Amino acid sequence: MQFSNQQVAQVFRDIADSMEVLGENRFKFQAYARAAETIDELPTSLYDYLAAGTLDDIAGVGPAISAKITELLTTGELDFRERLRVQVPDGVLQIVRVPGVGPKTALRLYRELGIADIAALEDAARNGRIRGLKGLGAKLESRVLQGLAAHAEAPNRFLLGEMLPLARELVSAFAAAAPALSEAAYAGSLRRAAPTIGNINLVAASAEPQQVLNAFAALPHIASVQAMAERQVEARLHNGKHCTLHVAAPEAWGTSLAWLTASPAHRASLLELAAERGLALQNTGLYRDDTLLPTPSEDALYTALGLPMIPPELREGWGEIAAAQAGTLPQLVELRDIRADMHTHTAWSDGRGSVAELAEAALARGYEYYVITDHSFYMGMVNGLDAARLKQQRAEIDAVNADMARRGINFKLLQGSEVDMLPDGSLALADDVLATLDWVVASLHVSLRQERTAVTQRVLNALHNPHVDCIGHLTGRRLLRRQGADLDLDAVFAAAAETGTVLEVDGGYDRLDIDAELVHRAIGMGIRLAIDSDAHRTVDLPNIEYGVLTARRGWASKRDVVNCWPWDEIKPR
Repeated sequence: MQFSNQQVAQVFRDIADSMEVLGENRFKFQAYARAAETIDELPTSLYDYLAAGTLDDIAGVGPAISAKITELLTTGELDFRERLRVQVPDGVLQIVRVPGVGPKTALRLYRELGIADIAALEDAARNGRIRGLKGLGAKLESRVLQGLAAHAEAPNRFLLGEMLPLARELVSAFAAAAPALSEAAYAGSLRRAAPTIGNINLVAASAEPQQVLNAFAALPHIASVQAMAERQVEARLHNGKHCTLHVAAPEAWGTSLAWLTASPAHRASLLELAAERGLALQNTGLYRDDTLLPTPSEDALYTALGLPMIPPELREGWGEIAAAQAGTLPQLVELRDIRADMHTHTAWSDGRGSVAELAEAALARGYEYYVITDHSFYMGMVNGLDAARLKQQRAEIDAVNADMARRGINFKLLQGSEVDMLPDGSLALADDVLATLDWVVASLHVSLRQERTAVTQRVLNALHNPHVDCIGHLTGRRLLRRQGADLDLDAVFAAAAETGTVLEVDGGYDRLDIDAELVHRAIGMGIRLAIDSDAHRTVDLPNIEYGVLTARRGWASKRDVVNCWPWDEIKPR
């Protein structure tokens, strides 16, 4: 049989999850997980790489994993995977992926109760068998049932950080392959920077639609064409995702792009405005009676409707039409406004790369300052720093700053910490230690399922600690994997406004926390934001763009974002 990229990626994802269940070294299983992510997103078939002898050239695929890919593609089997399957049956891996059930719990359920598939898990939860295990109770059974319901209902959606690079690559390849193309862009919820996306919608403009459709269908990214009409083609990509291309007439390009970008609520408002002016707005163009009015750009369409151009991220139906009419649309923050990244990790805790390497990467991105916030000493698996190790790290940071000064570089490397909010409501580092740091980010990582009063009090304690500057990824959610903590957001936001504590927009695209709705709420209350990458490797630093896009969806301007300011304006606050 011939494997799709997604099938190969799933094999390596199963390997990673099996190794995690068995308690293997996290760096080993994370290497397989990263390989799975990379394979899943490859634009062309793995067999093309195999034939060209370039498997080793794939980012994150070293010789060992390359050899395993070769074995799987050429023999149809992978011995390493089969040996792991003996210890961790496939059903246990499905249990691991149920929201609310982690690797350790899944292994205990398998070894102690013989639960080896989803059906057995549901039966045990409904009949109260799980609560009989030491340390597991009725709350876990409730979470399991909720997780099973969510698991069953979960739509086939993907993360913004998976889909946006793919869409950009498709547009670029398409433009190069189709001479008859005059315009091309991605649209839909992806262009509005929604945190999760169903499929990719592309909009093209051409006077030769059939030529353009044929050129798109012939791209190496396309695994199969599902349907083709006069001005539209639906295709499945080699990475398993789906893409629809719409081809507009050049004189109607702006209307088609706006139509396919808008949320239903925003589109309904545009339809009303058009009707008030005696116009008909359709996906094919803007009409007066039967005459097509030229809208070669979105600007032209919005002007025809009596509006200024509304940025794509705002087209959600959250009051943007009224703000546009009143002239109060915000000047949204842009990636170029970001002067620093204020939540990052190094090899001192669970990151990769030295202090000096991260500083050079920050310089390459044009940052003026950069904050290293390695984890505090609490969770053993992340190799967090205690007071003694923080002092050692400070010496290394000082040395890098001294080297920068000798080189005549105007750049400041700062020391912070991502300090854990502990289950008992305290912080993982003492106040006298926190007082020595330049920037303190307090985050929820454990016991996210505490009842609302308890978990909210942990956040409130951090907000009222004078040494805490910022709350990191407030809810602790992992998109498509787990819900965030059940916080009393009214109380949290009131305390943030009172204390002046910054709230983070975490650009890790599996977090994007706080989300756009909470960004909008925060800036309405005068709460400042920090947009960060939460990078654990230098290659993660560009993820800050997803934080910027999320902040834009929430109507944030650069005056709302502290890391758009010079450091001297942030500290002392």
